[in-house]
Amino acid sequence: MSYSQRPRTRQKLSTLQRGALIAGGISIMAAAAYLTVVMNTANLSNSKAGIRLIDQDPVNNGEVILAFSWDEAPANKSDIGPSALEISENAECVDGGKDSTKGLSAGNAMKNIDMVIAPTDVFNGEGIDIGIDFRRLEKSGNFFTRGNDFNFGMKEGKICIRYKLTAPNGKSYVIDELSTYEIPEDGEFRNYRFVYSPVTGKSEVLVDQVTVWTNQGPPKSRIAWKSGDKILIGQHMNGEGKPLALFDNLIIRQTGQANKAPMDLLSFSAELQQKNVMLNWHTGKEYGTEFFIIEKSNDTKNYKEVGRVKGAGKSESLKAYALMDKEPTIGVTYYRLGLSNSTSKSVWVPVIAFRLKPEQMIPTPVSTKINNTSSSE
Repeated sequence: MSYSQRPRTRQKLSTLQRGALIAGGISIMAAAAYLTVVMNTANLSNSKAGIRLIDQDPVNNGEVILAFSWDEAPANKSDIGPSALEISENAECVDGGKDSTKGLSAGNAMKNIDMVIAPTDVFNGEGIDIGIDFRRLEKSGNFFTRGNDFNFGMKEGKICIRYKLTAPNGKSYVIDELSTYEIPEDGEFRNYRFVYSPVTGKSEVLVDQVTVWTNQGPPKSRIAWKSGDKILIGQHMNGEGKPLALFDNLIIRQTGQANKAPMDLLSFSAELQQKNVMLNWHTGKEYGTEFFIIEKSNDTKNYKEVGRVKGAGKSESLKAYALMDKEPTIGVTYYRLGLSNSTSKSVWVPVIAFRLKPEQMIPTPVSTKINNTSSSE
């Protein structure tokens, strides 16, 4: 299993995850000039701040509510959240997914994937963050559809998006557009992501972390969809009858509520450093944060604490934080970032997934240099 918004070391369904973050307009050198690095001074050996700012990435304070890696059969089985109620009998998990893993194929019978997800309460939020790795094998089809009110997909090779908003004053808006971005037909997987933030009213479509379409709606508007409508993945997608993987690493997250969050989170990511996992996060503003807590889990249900880092309290400037997990485990680990602030109880924000392969923990051979008088490592 693996995850998006994915670290290059393979945080799947991200990359749950480092692939949700976009390279921004502020250069690393420029960011370094004014970035305030905040470290856990109580335990500096466990903390290291790194400049990895991703500008323009929509703030996402929501946890993962649905994830499919399609690494193991059956094809309707989820990694996080409800498994599919229905799926084409020809759909299967096959080799050839992104990063040499398995992915989802429609099979060779020219039948649509049509994976149906039950309409549980977790999908009835005010915003949504949908990411999926996709390889184009046909002209049209949909990644994510919900009733007649929401669709994210492809029409004649171009990304299309349709959704409805309800503004604070009760007025409704319908956004129904065909973008100018044409999905390449080159056999390569890319990450396609739609994010709508009810806090800002802004929506974006990103391809491999780069924004290709955006729309600014009224702030504090919510997505308007019928709570009873089922979710459909892979509508009208049959891969032109080619038994190849066309989907991989679906991840759907909440994007918070329209009310004020305890902080403006810019990014949260994980990366392998030596044999440890470094967790980095950045905030734009903080509203009374006392300390941050990192916890991890192997099943998204039972979490244990990795460590804590002192927060900035009230801040209007850019802050960078980091914490090292010195006891990572093989396989997929879910990390969540929490905080405690002066105005509310402990609040948990994003969850990211990080996959550690066995070969990444194999000790690096020590080279020995021998000369006439001594040897050194």
